[in-house]
Amino acid sequence: MLHALKDMILPRQTTFSKILVDDEKCNGCGRCMETCPIQLLMLNSDNKCRSNDRYDAFRCITCQNCTAVCSAEAIQISGAYRVHTGFWKNDDLFGNPMAYPDPLGTGALTDVEKTADKLTETEKVIYNRRSIRLYKKKQVPKELINRIIEAGRFAPSAGNNQPWKFIVIQNRELIDEINARCKKALRVHTRLTLPKAWLDKKIPGDKDARFSWWQKLILPLLVKLRPGDTDQRVRGGVNTVTSDPEYHIFFHAPTLILQLADRRAIGGVDYDSGICLQNMVLAAHSLGLGTCYIGLIDGLKLHPKFRQEVLGVEEPFEIVMALCVGYPSGKIDKVVRREHPRVIWFDESKE
Repeated sequence: MLHALKDMILPRQTTFSKILVDDEKCNGCGRCMETCPIQLLMLNSDNKCRSNDRYDAFRCITCQNCTAVCSAEAIQISGAYRVHTGFWKNDDLFGNPMAYPDPLGTGALTDVEKTADKLTETEKVIYNRRSIRLYKKKQVPKELINRIIEAGRFAPSAGNNQPWKFIVIQNRELIDEINARCKKALRVHTRLTLPKAWLDKKIPGDKDARFSWWQKLILPLLVKLRPGDTDQRVRGGVNTVTSDPEYHIFFHAPTLILQLADRRAIGGVDYDSGICLQNMVLAAHSLGLGTCYIGLIDGLKLHPKFRQEVLGVEEPFEIVMALCVGYPSGKIDKVVRREHPRVIWFDESKE
């Protein structure tokens, strides 16, 4: 029983991906450091990429953005995130290893452009698209933002009720204020879910950090009620944001689009909102722009007056998601590996 509770609070038997760096290829550009969402990388005295040993847990989440942004192709990711026992057990849910896309059933694609004559333009965007965390300062023209929103407007929705509404922010000061307010609110999350020794940026991190007695009491309940918010990878990601005063939730993107939804929408808003935003993301990348979903906009829930008086968010609308939009700094979109699909397939009847 005690071990089961410990594994709910923080899974002990966890295997993380490993970041492998070819020192001969690494040119010390630091782009991998800037794009890592958990801030797990650093440059050593020889100007080579290395793990910074920031945490004893919350290691690599296998997003592979570091491999995508490395122009020298010096980084590889080995293995995948697996929990081997307890509430978070997932090692029996995925095939091994992760693989590149194989839409034609003829072998994995490591370079989508080499199959230009066989893939549609939509497929190319889907397989190449990456979450962009490195942006140029150049502002996105309003004409392109309108094209992105139009792509979202024509997404399907339950009962064709189109519950969405958008706030487009290109004012740097306002984006920075939203960033500050979200970070302040998210600090509540880390205080509840992490040992105190991990709440401030320290490299290397305290490997002997322990949870307080009251955290040991409430965390199993929080895990049961809100597993999506208490997964150890989420806790590490949120702490990355809140522990570093220089970290910008929106990565200094020149444009921020807030997606709102009518909470009375037919069938609920989650599916419709997601479909709409994915249309917008694919349209943006097809136009040579970069995007990144920012769910941490939830931090504004603790600032109702600001939402209403400054942003104009009023009932029946609520903020669902934020989308960074800008011109990528360097080549980032690139095909990467993913977990194998989990499919239950019933063939046609043979009668």
